[in-house]
Amino acid sequence: MTLAGAAVAGEAPKPLIPQDLEATIDHGLFYLQKLQKNDGSFETSAAPAASAALVILAMLASGHTTDLGKYGQTLRSAVEYLIGQGGERGYFGADGSKMYGHAIATLVLAQVHGTELDEVLRRRVRQSLDKALRVIFAGQDAKKERDIYAGGWRYEVNATDADLSVTGWCVAAMRACRSVGLVVPKERFERAAGFTLRCYRAERKAFGYQPQQEPSPAMTAAGMLCLAAVDGGARTESSSAAQFLIDNPVKESTPFVYYSLYYTTHAASAAGEKCWTAVWRHNLAMLTPLQRKDDGAWPGRGTGEPAGDNRPGRLYPTAMACLALSVPLRLAPMFRR
Repeated sequence: MTLAGAAVAGEAPKPLIPQDLEATIDHGLFYLQKLQKNDGSFETSAAPAASAALVILAMLASGHTTDLGKYGQTLRSAVEYLIGQGGERGYFGADGSKMYGHAIATLVLAQVHGTELDEVLRRRVRQSLDKALRVIFAGQDAKKERDIYAGGWRYEVNATDADLSVTGWCVAAMRACRSVGLVVPKERFERAAGFTLRCYRAERKAFGYQPQQEPSPAMTAAGMLCLAAVDGGARTESSSAAQFLIDNPVKESTPFVYYSLYYTTHAASAAGEKCWTAVWRHNLAMLTPLQRKDDGAWPGRGTGEPAGDNRPGRLYPTAMACLALSVPLRLAPMFRR
């Protein structure tokens, strides 16, 4: 595998991009396409609406839209399915994915709205987004049992505590909604940043799942991305956390390994050349050998994520692997600075 790419002045660093990277990703996307069912959903052992949202996100991240690229019809069917899962409230977590799935679906629909050319579908997406964003606001406004949780989100809309994992997706969803013209007050991001900073462990220079909890690579990356939504990542906590990502790479034994590989790759892409080079080189070396050569899928790895090597069990790891590998392509708005 030949590596190429050099940083260009004024752009994020882009070293170590394999010449066959897009082919590797496309092999995975083709696998995901084959899992689609007639109603636009996908064969999966996980939550169906959240799974459809992840597939859409992975395809968008590689430059495909409902009108552009060979996955256009797949995307259009998946978007139609996803819109139908919001119900009257506009809540997408009723499939069991809760606020995780809801935030991911909101992020996805915002990105679809930004690329959709069909005006009728675009209006339907906007209507879903308006409702979905209100649900996210309600989750942040829910009364918390302790002040340390204020500004964050948890699994349920009315949860009385918060965690950085769900918060990371909600912040990303709000940022995407703002980018397509929906009103998201600045104080929403500032409150989220307040909770994020309470998850920071100064003695470890990294972020934990909840305040005072042990830091991890994934949560450190989530913290960096949350702060970046407020101030571009200029805080000292973000620069210190970048070093944590370098010193604590994701391992095969890491819980939620595909989730961790995606999040650390995403955060490192905006953290400067030193962090990007170290994290991307490591994550690429982990992901590439895991891809199945016969069908392009990535197998489930166990701890915390869907396990097994059956077809439905491969959707989540394949979507997350494609998302991680798509970061240096910078084709999706969520990966741009």
